[in-house]
Amino acid sequence: MSRYRQLTGLGLLLCVAGCSLDDPIPPADVVFLNGKVFTSEPVSLWAEAVAVEDDHIVFVGDEQVARAYIGERTRVVDIGEGLLIPGFMDSHTHIFNGSFADIGVNLSLADTLEKLQTALEQIREDHPGDDPIYARGWQNHLFPKQGPLASELDTLFGDRIVILGSVDGHSTWFSSRALREAGVDSDFVDPKPGVRFFERDRLTNAPLGTDREGAGGFIRARFIPGDAMAYEERLRRWLPRAAASGLTSVFDATAKAPTEIDAYDILNTLDTAGELTLRVFASVLQDTSPETIVQRFAQYQQQFSTDYVRPEAVKIVVDGVPEGHTAFLLTPYVDGSNEDFGHPMMSLADLQSQISHYFSNDIPVHLHAIGGAAIRMSLDAIATARVASGNDTVRATIAHMDFVSEQDLQRFEQLNVTAQTSIQWAARDPSYFNIGAFVGMDKVESAYPVKALLDAGANQTFGADWPASAYLSTYKPLELIETAVSRRLPGQTSMPPRAPNQALSLETALIAMTRNTAIQLGEGDRLGTLAKGKKADIVMLAQNVFEVDVATIHSVGIRMTMLDGAVIYENDGAE
Repeated sequence: MSRYRQLTGLGLLLCVAGCSLDDPIPPADVVFLNGKVFTSEPVSLWAEAVAVEDDHIVFVGDEQVARAYIGERTRVVDIGEGLLIPGFMDSHTHIFNGSFADIGVNLSLADTLEKLQTALEQIREDHPGDDPIYARGWQNHLFPKQGPLASELDTLFGDRIVILGSVDGHSTWFSSRALREAGVDSDFVDPKPGVRFFERDRLTNAPLGTDREGAGGFIRARFIPGDAMAYEERLRRWLPRAAASGLTSVFDATAKAPTEIDAYDILNTLDTAGELTLRVFASVLQDTSPETIVQRFAQYQQQFSTDYVRPEAVKIVVDGVPEGHTAFLLTPYVDGSNEDFGHPMMSLADLQSQISHYFSNDIPVHLHAIGGAAIRMSLDAIATARVASGNDTVRATIAHMDFVSEQDLQRFEQLNVTAQTSIQWAARDPSYFNIGAFVGMDKVESAYPVKALLDAGANQTFGADWPASAYLSTYKPLELIETAVSRRLPGQTSMPPRAPNQALSLETALIAMTRNTAIQLGEGDRLGTLAKGKKADIVMLAQNVFEVDVATIHSVGIRMTMLDGAVIYENDGAE
């Protein structure tokens, strides 16, 4: 038992099935009373009290009955004007990349060229000398289709290696020296033309300064290699902030620190030391043959699976993003030729073969697909794989799903596919107009049809994709919840809602980040709701979000976060 669990675990007595009110009830460790409880349970959404013993919930229901669980050693917590809910579960994020980048100057906050100039000048002042500079978060909407130029970095930093990742994580901005020393010139052959490439001068073919979909990943690896110790230290610093936001579980898509095995080793180290205050369901990236990936997945399962860490799915990237014209669309990009639909990262036959292989080995898949054609291609491949493998139950998730065709809505339930969305993108922020100029304003307005998917029977989940984003880079669940309900950026009451007919009720939004995410991760029997016998992953909000103005949901404080029955964050003064 880990150190923090030893400190809070006060007993192992449980009220076994069959005990009644006439039976002696062993006292619980913690009883939550005097307030409202949102359980996320499909039948009984609301309760008055919860009792916790060791790492499990032993009672959910009426306050009068819950008082029978109070003994001399029981801690009684007054919910008061707050709200008790299941711990938040993020269905798609990147905790290593996010925590590693979330220091110093945050370029994602620079939403004008003037602010970006100031931020870059600050980075220059903070890093004198000639060492390579790496930062991330520049906003795509500040630049034309070709992306930012190397010459712009040269003006600010001189002849220095500078490498800056975009806020969406799919483009990188290089200085001239970085390109030059890496050998990227007019004769350099793009890794995958039209998919992974450098933006170029149309006359000379010289690289302009921006890459798409990791074409210049080798440049960063050469000059900004990173090290596992730095990733571990920054993750440690971030974990208390995750607890303070109410996060108790995440699916980490494409974890690298700087390598995949490093990420798993770090999680194992923290877990063994009792310092991992987050359940991490991790991925294995599809970057080689399916046969090798199956072996790797089995190795990770055997070596790293615990109550807090588990390899969950193979991550497959089907297309890119509209900012780089690498999302695979059903209709052409409106700012290019009538034949520019974008390109998938692989053929349909390859995708079908990969998924069939994983389904045959009972391994879940998690597919990045943003464009409508990529989403349809993913559904087609899953349908084929279901038949080829004979496996209708292994989990499958399609992530992000900006542009879902109405014709494909019903297929998610039919094929047992979870619809995963970064819902904080569903606002009329500056990226809305930027992407609309590429794909068409009608298409961008109708993006993220989460209500239509739910109405069609899909299991809909939300995840921040932190630190990647179309505009708002965040890991905080309440910011996602507010956007799902308002279809605006958090707190922006003057912003017109984006496709308001797709706005969700607050109940539905909370369920998407609790019960539905547990279903996506195959954890519905022990996580995602407040019910007797389930793990005591619990969050207490300082205010009842059902009774506050929608535009203030994001600012509601967290009074307590409990993981496995242990209090990992507490703030009695939360507002």
